[in-house]
Amino acid sequence: MTLTFDVFASEKININNILTNIEVVSSSQERRKGLMNRKYLPENHGMFFIWDYRKRQCMWMRDTYIPLSVAYINNEGKILEIYDMVPHSEKSVCSIKRVKYALEVNKDWFEKNNINIGDMLNIRVLIQNDK
Repeated sequence: MTLTFDVFASEKININNILTNIEVVSSSQERRKGLMNRKYLPENHGMFFIWDYRKRQCMWMRDTYIPLSVAYINNEGKILEIYDMVPHSEKSVCSIKRVKYALEVNKDWFEKNNINIGDMLNIRVLIQNDK
């Protein structure tokens, strides 16, 4: 399902104004753990994944209790793909394109906030906070 709404491509969405808490994970250990074993993710909280380089990235839901949605994001902050993920599934949900970033949030969060494939996110602050 593809969702659309009117956003000018030159306008970046400041994700920090929408998500009240964003955990940034960039080490392989942090990425591997992700949101595993958590029973609840508060509304407007999310996890931002940073990989060392662009490639076809994959996520899974092993030991994850919360229904989630994931957006795969390119270097410029453009959302290339959004997928819903099923709790406890060990099936990989992979990006089709090569990406360096992903954002996991509660299932349907993107739709509720009118954020869609093609939208540009201002991810600069998230990347800088990781250093």
